[in-house]
Amino acid sequence: MKKIIFVIILSLFLKNGVAQTNNLVPNGDFEYYTGCPFMMGQIDSAYPWTQPNILGSSSDYLNTCNNFIYPTFFIDYPPRSGNGFAGILPSDFYVYIDYREYISNHLTTPLMHNKKYCAKFFVIRWKTNNILIDAFGLLFTNNFVVQSSLMVPLLYTAQVKNQRGNILASATNWMKISGSFIAQGGEQYITIGNFEQQDSVTRVYLGTFPTSCSYNIDDVSVCDCEDFKPKLGRDTTLCAGQQLLLKANVPKEADSVVYTWQDGSKDSTFLVTKPGTYWVSAYIEDYKITVTDSIRVNYTECNTPQLWIPNSFTPNGDGLNDKFEYGNAENYEIKTTIYNRWGQLIFESENTDFWDGKYKGKTVTFGTYIYHIEAIRKDTMEKKIHCGRITVL
Repeated sequence: MKKIIFVIILSLFLKNGVAQTNNLVPNGDFEYYTGCPFMMGQIDSAYPWTQPNILGSSSDYLNTCNNFIYPTFFIDYPPRSGNGFAGILPSDFYVYIDYREYISNHLTTPLMHNKKYCAKFFVIRWKTNNILIDAFGLLFTNNFVVQSSLMVPLLYTAQVKNQRGNILASATNWMKISGSFIAQGGEQYITIGNFEQQDSVTRVYLGTFPTSCSYNIDDVSVCDCEDFKPKLGRDTTLCAGQQLLLKANVPKEADSVVYTWQDGSKDSTFLVTKPGTYWVSAYIEDYKITVTDSIRVNYTECNTPQLWIPNSFTPNGDGLNDKFEYGNAENYEIKTTIYNRWGQLIFESENTDFWDGKYKGKTVTFGTYIYHIEAIRKDTMEKKIHCGRITVL
């Protein structure tokens, strides 16, 4: 009998064909709003985003729903995705005046102790912005932080922050700030802004009279770094001649991924043609993490005949068809149970101890009985349940 050679594609946990992460930041893309913003300083409209400033509104929420009020704004500053984003002044408002705005949010679940989390957000400067900085970060805290004055920076150390000296200069392309960290446990609030002291901020001044330092923020995400782990699936056994295409794609939220398979190859997929243990590591530049997974693939000759179950037998003692006997049973580990039409158990056995049509030493009456057969292939340990009716004639 010819062996049919085919390729099995091993799936990941996918949504619309693309692996996803579980973002712990509600409304991380600023698309949901309780009311269309009609002026600056309305970050609370992008619920549950808010700000730590106790003196009143300062941080902005912008959405294309109000583009009739700001007709040129969204031409100059389109959102990175969707229709909404936030805006803050993370540093000087007029040169030498240290002015700080922040935005805050509440995570969907608190972070777990000693677990690594991956975080990312995007910023872009206003074209009118003529004070450029390198200081931007994402802070995680157990409690909501409070800012008593816009002239005083929040005295915290952000767990994820822009690299010092990397000036956030672009007014045309969204710039990514990303990283990973180990949670202390219980962190449930995030705050975004500039947490550096005034003399620790690197600045670039454009023009002779710098006046403002304004940036927009979009697409904030926080997830368990394990979400990026390749999922090759459970160990498996294939028939001789079969092939298995392993897919190591990590979720689309990760950029700059470098794959390495057990043989040193760098593709995102690997074709299995022989038995062995296969593994892949994925280095994700965004978060400076390496995640791995492995799978054991065995091969067997798939020529075990199918279990054949008759639909009737005649337990009359003539030596012909006297038992409820299954063909090819020697290739299986078998457990059999037989019930009458009232659901009463009348026979139970294992392997080739076939039913002889008797219950309590007496041959049952003619009629139909229910069988439940659990059969496990001896070569692959594959289990299959057979349920049906057997007629005693």
